[in-house]
Amino acid sequence: MPVAHLLCGPSLAGKSTVAAQIARATGAVVLSADVVNAERGLPFGAAGLPESIWAETLGILLDRLHANARLGRSVVVDDTQCYRWLRDRYRSECIASGLQPVLLVLSAPQSVLFERHASANVNASRAVLSRERLADHLARFEWPSEDERAIDISSPDALTAYLGLVQQAKVQPEAKYRSPR
Repeated sequence: MPVAHLLCGPSLAGKSTVAAQIARATGAVVLSADVVNAERGLPFGAAGLPESIWAETLGILLDRLHANARLGRSVVVDDTQCYRWLRDRYRSECIASGLQPVLLVLSAPQSVLFERHASANVNASRAVLSRERLADHLARFEWPSEDERAIDISSPDALTAYLGLVQQAKVQPEAKYRSPR
C-alpha cells in the first residue's frame, strides 16, 4: 500500500529538507504547501490572508494527493500540520484514497528555530515568516497528542530508523510519540 508521509512541525523545523530525504529514499512525490502558494503568487507564509485562500491551497494539495494515490504513488506532505483538524483531514483523505497515512513529527527547541530564523534573514537563504509571525505560529502550534500515534523523526538517528522501516515496508504508525512540550 502506498504511504502518505505527513510531516508535522513548525516553520524552520526542517520539514522541506526531510521531505526531500524521504522522497529520495522512497521515490515518494513531495507535495509542498509552500510550492503551491508560490505557484499561486502568494507571499511566503501567506501572512494575513483570509481562511478562504488557505482553504484553496489545502484543496490543491488534496487534489494532488488524490491524483498521486490513483497512480499508486506514495507522497510526502510538506506542510506544518499545525492544527489537529488539519491532520485529521489529511488522514481521512489519505485513507479514502488508499494511502497509509503516517504522521511524522519534526521538533526543535524554540531557541533553535529563532536562531535559524535570524540566520536565514542574514543570509537571505530562504523566505521566512517575520519574527512576530514565527512567535505567533509557535504559540498557536497544536502538537499531536498520543492518540494520533505520531512518529518523532526530529533526530537524524530517528529519521534513519524510520527510513529503514519504510524501505523494509514495515511502517508502524502506532509507534509512541512524546510531545516536545
